[in-house]
Amino acid sequence: MDTGVAFGLEEGQVSLRWLAGQPDLGIEILHDSGRDFSVLHPCELRDPREFVGSGAVILLTGMAFEGRPDLLAEYVRGVASGGVSGVGFGVGIAFDEVPPAMVDAARECDVSLFTVALRVPFVSVLACVHAELQRQREEGLERFIAQQGALNDAAVAGLDELVEKTTELLGAHVCLVDKDGRVFAQASAPTLPPVDWNPVIADARSQNFHAARHVGQWNVLAQRLADHGSRSFGLLAASRESFGVNERALLKQAAGLAELNVKRPQELRQTQNQLNSMAMAIQLGMDQPEDPMQRIFHMVGDAQGRVRPVLVKSEGERAHQRFTQALDARLQDHGRLLFELTVDESSSLFLFRGNRSMKNLQDLLRDIRGNKRIVVGQPMPWSELGVGIVRELESIAFGLQPGMLAGPESRTLSWAKDPRVKGAVDTRARETWGKVRAYDAEHSTDLADTLEVYLRAGGHVSRTAEELHAHRHTVRKRIADLEALLEVDLKDPLVAAELLILGISVTNQY
Repeated sequence: MDTGVAFGLEEGQVSLRWLAGQPDLGIEILHDSGRDFSVLHPCELRDPREFVGSGAVILLTGMAFEGRPDLLAEYVRGVASGGVSGVGFGVGIAFDEVPPAMVDAARECDVSLFTVALRVPFVSVLACVHAELQRQREEGLERFIAQQGALNDAAVAGLDELVEKTTELLGAHVCLVDKDGRVFAQASAPTLPPVDWNPVIADARSQNFHAARHVGQWNVLAQRLADHGSRSFGLLAASRESFGVNERALLKQAAGLAELNVKRPQELRQTQNQLNSMAMAIQLGMDQPEDPMQRIFHMVGDAQGRVRPVLVKSEGERAHQRFTQALDARLQDHGRLLFELTVDESSSLFLFRGNRSMKNLQDLLRDIRGNKRIVVGQPMPWSELGVGIVRELESIAFGLQPGMLAGPESRTLSWAKDPRVKGAVDTRARETWGKVRAYDAEHSTDLADTLEVYLRAGGHVSRTAEELHAHRHTVRKRIADLEALLEVDLKDPLVAAELLILGISVTNQY
């Protein structure tokens, strides 16, 4: 089916043959100019040129010309001069058939002419075309996204693969050159004749790689990469056809990916050299002009050398991996590195600059935090980071509901850390949580996780099942096993409160 479709960011079009092939529209072609269109405009004016754009198709019944069929030929010549690509004539109202002179004029001016049956309202024709254009837009967007993904995948393999994929997607010859005209990668489109790159490269260099020009028989599109030191590069595409919006967008993305590949070897080598030097200094115990640890934490600390610890606990291992990847991508967009320490399969400690406010962090995590339990610590010198900080943040996270973000003011049950109380708390925790975790380790069960979620959910089985992604019957069975193991009634609010307090107080200790 020839619909004249253009994908991705470009507007779609339909052909007259496609329109005539749609059932129930009653379309009969009298002349087909072969020009596709995307706009139909019902208009009964004798001279609609002021109100109808170039390339549009006019729909009319001819009421303004009733009794004067001779004027319809001049009408066609007039709209043709205004750039109209076609006329749809609704028969059966003012005219039972299209006047022959009108058909002759359409052929003379090469303007498409077709009839619409009396039983078919113009709005049905408009709705049919609109639905097809919407389908094309959705299909085009999916294809364009897939093309972007293909470029991303190719870039991982290196410059040669990226240029090859760009050539395939554009259907054009492509090459990557530097400002001195040296070619770093190139690929040829098999459907095109060979290109002499020398004049193309010379012209693109004269335009500083900012150009869309004709060079001989070639349409050339150039995209400049960001400078890297004294080096600059351009990504060039050459085709016999003109480049559309999609092709321009794809070449721009390919240039951005090429830029990363060009920069990557030098930056990775520099970073690796620095790590090698720091490792040697630490091993040999030799003084350095700058403390290696200070150099590392300088990248995450603020002007006073402070960092802000943030503990994130996810619903599960896969959810946590997705969150970490999303956070890393967001930090990359801001030109920042990820500082992350895995605490367990679903928890991590992240470090941010000490001067980041709670609002800054909320904005940073917006749209990616989901049901994560997040605890933000106080800004502190990086040298004061320790395991105690992690455990304190974990204990706060234990008592949070999914999706909550708690600040440093959260000091839930801080009295439980009092040495006068801690002994009794630890003893009772060993008798309860310690017993459950030992049972899990021996029988490969998940009773401790179930108990934690169940207590935070206020004893609601359905909410517990939803967070654990488990069936309610499975959760009820685990609760029964827990009650038998601990010899308690978990529906007793005092029992539940005690276990929740113990869990918050000694998180991950047993």
